[in-house]
Amino acid sequence: MAVTKGRRRPGRPSAGEAAADGEALLECAERLIRREGPDVTLEAIAAEAGVTKPIVYHHVGGKDALVERLAWRLNERHGEASRRAVAGVTDPATAIRAFVEAHLVQIESDRNLYFYVTGATAGGRGSPGVLSFADRSASGLARTLTDLRRRSGRTPAAALPWAYGLIGMLHFVALWWLRDADRSRSELTDQLTDLLWTGLRGAGPNRRARPAARRRAQPRRS
Repeated sequence: MAVTKGRRRPGRPSAGEAAADGEALLECAERLIRREGPDVTLEAIAAEAGVTKPIVYHHVGGKDALVERLAWRLNERHGEASRRAVAGVTDPATAIRAFVEAHLVQIESDRNLYFYVTGATAGGRGSPGVLSFADRSASGLARTLTDLRRRSGRTPAAALPWAYGLIGMLHFVALWWLRDADRSRSELTDQLTDLLWTGLRGAGPNRRARPAARRRAQPRRS
């Protein structure tokens, strides 16, 4: 195993302390991505860990495998934060707001890693990481939605598609918000909660009438 000698950068293992197992390599990868951004290479991750690139392949795998494992770790943290946020909350509207805010907090605080696992960068492949992240996020959210719908006497059949819809919405809204940052997290949370809770029916008073309601009997022409 190659071990990098000489002066080390802040946070890098010192000489003789190379990361020699999968979990340590993943921690090194997360640290480097947070510090340098989502465009880091496997070579850079190996150097950060003080090992050779074949060691990274041996313990973690290639780029897709690394993305998959980092997505799992990030999702575990997101899931735990969301569970804490909605724990004990019985009001559905309050639970939705708590979930949305917890999700945004996690993305904002770990944006480079989120960009990396979802491929949300110029030229990023994206699909394997973002689908893996969505699968794990949606499965946990679907359980929460199932519980909320059952408590309100409704069928839980819609829980899974709703969960994927919510995760997809939050993903793209978060990417836009992180790029433009034109409003506070609290304001964005309120706006998304309003959409999720009231739906498009809350957009204004001038709702279109149902087609059947607009039909009126026309007088017969003589």
